[in-house]
Amino acid sequence: MSNTVPRLCIAGGGTGGHVMPALALADAARERWSELQVSFIGAERGLEARLLPERGENILLLKMHAVQGVGPVHKLRVLLWEMPLAVYNICQHWKKQRPTLLVGVGGYASATGVIAALISRIPVVLYEQNAVPGLVNRTLARFSKRMMLGFSGAQAHLKSKETIHTGNIVRTDISNIQWQQHMPPCLLVLGGSQGARFLNQNIPQACITLHKQGKNFTVLHVCGGNEKQRSKVESSYQQAGISAEVMTFCSDMPDFYARGDLMIARSGAMTVAEASMVGLPCIFIPLPHAADQHQTFNARSLSDQGAALLAEQGEYNANTLAQLIGQTLFDSKQLQMMHKASCLLRVKDAKQRQLDVLAVWLEKSGLEKDTSKKDESEKTVREEDLI
Repeated sequence: MSNTVPRLCIAGGGTGGHVMPALALADAARERWSELQVSFIGAERGLEARLLPERGENILLLKMHAVQGVGPVHKLRVLLWEMPLAVYNICQHWKKQRPTLLVGVGGYASATGVIAALISRIPVVLYEQNAVPGLVNRTLARFSKRMMLGFSGAQAHLKSKETIHTGNIVRTDISNIQWQQHMPPCLLVLGGSQGARFLNQNIPQACITLHKQGKNFTVLHVCGGNEKQRSKVESSYQQAGISAEVMTFCSDMPDFYARGDLMIARSGAMTVAEASMVGLPCIFIPLPHAADQHQTFNARSLSDQGAALLAEQGEYNANTLAQLIGQTLFDSKQLQMMHKASCLLRVKDAKQRQLDVLAVWLEKSGLEKDTSKKDESEKTVREEDLI
């Protein structure tokens, strides 16, 4: 063991789609290398600014804004002032503790971390969770040593050949869940951590139509938002006499997945990964305005193989959704076929694959694999991946 303790820095965030995979990677790395020190770089305006300090993580927060979807003046301010200043602050911060390796997980804070690492001659590995790489990862791919891909199809959108399909890490307690059918069947509704207005407005109405047709089923609906929003959605089900449980946030995702026969959801990278790991039949309704239509491509990774159904939001309303749900939720044979197809696509050893990529630099620097704990991926066969 060298005298210098190896350090892993993970840069990026903004949304749960970047933050949660970053935390999953950090936790897995700590499990494999007990001596490893992990730190983060994020933005003051991102989810990481709240979530990571609550976990007691070591994080450098930057005053930065995104450059996509803004006017030219704002964009110039970010590129000519905020970004150079952020890179300078990172380099100054690293004078105290220089990372052995930097992993960029996407988001605007990732760009500054990667640029600072390149200036400081620190190896860079990029991690792309979605089936279509984001702007930051597309731009910086050629400067990285490796790029880890959550979906194999992302390679088609990259010029870099230094890529490896690792899959996205799914929590062990979720990967231990395996889909099974229930009587009566249960419809899961998941709009992501912030909910989805389209789902909250149309799915209860679609369910009311099915209920009037004499269909017997239950609903478990995560609506996001606040208590007022939850009460409104719950009231729609109750007035129709539908057995439904509505919550703003689900703190027990393993139980949520275990109770469902069919899930309707947005198609963030982690939601798709978790559904595949569980083998849960899904109807994905991608967020229409997601950057580069990445949610649509995420959904297609399963729908093209018969593991899920893809419903474009602009083509559906409550009535057509009722028809689609009715044709799927009560068709046991189709659900079984979707389940089997989904299981064939899951990446069971995503954790091992990602850590093996990092090991090239971390173990070379003197870090030794902790063999006192059996790797979690060797204990369990598992799941998929959230918003």
